[in-house]
Amino acid sequence: MRAREFLGACFVVFAALLAWPLLSIPNRVALVAGVPALVLYLFAVWAALVAVLWLAARASAGDEPP
Repeated sequence: MRAREFLGACFVVFAALLAWPLLSIPNRVALVAGVPALVLYLFAVWAALVAVLWLAARASAGDEPP
């Protein structure tokens, strides 16, 4: 049950990160190392989502009986 609560919380956090108010912050005409700030923000959120789901899957792999 704890893994379900963790994944539910992750869903809420990442949905909030991709919602309009927070998404409008990097939506500016600005370049960070030659990359638009919005593209960099979206890539960072995507990479964090993949990392969190990978860690959650790895942690729950030992919980299941063979």
